[in-house]
Amino acid sequence: MEQKNAIRQVAVPWAPSRQLPPGLVVAELHQDIWSDSLTVMLGRARSIDLPPQILCRVYFRHIFAVRVMEDCDLSEGKESHAIEEQIQLITPSRFASWFHQESEGLHLDEDLQHYRISTWDYCADVLTSFAPELHFVDKGA
Repeated sequence: MEQKNAIRQVAVPWAPSRQLPPGLVVAELHQDIWSDSLTVMLGRARSIDLPPQILCRVYFRHIFAVRVMEDCDLSEGKESHAIEEQIQLITPSRFASWFHQESEGLHLDEDLQHYRISTWDYCADVLTSFAPELHFVDKGA
């Protein structure tokens, strides 16, 4: 049964993420409630016995909402983007529409952006009013 959605989302690659190698996994995710930030560590899978080798951090601040789903189990599926496009800006956003409905429009004057980090193992959606920062990890560290 096909489900019809009123909002047709478009996933546009976030330009800074184009320098990321394909095939990364979500290695860690840390939300700091006090500093209102979220850090998502992306890495390369090594083996079942070893944690992923962390290659970069995606740092978000001023977070409004976060959702994480295993295997990117979203209604639009992986056909909506190439797996190489690991960080996208989603517009228009059903997640943002849901957030505005749940918050009774309290943040309608905010410039909310919906970012999606999509890997083969997890999908993290973030609503924020600031663009994230991408930092590569020094391999010597």
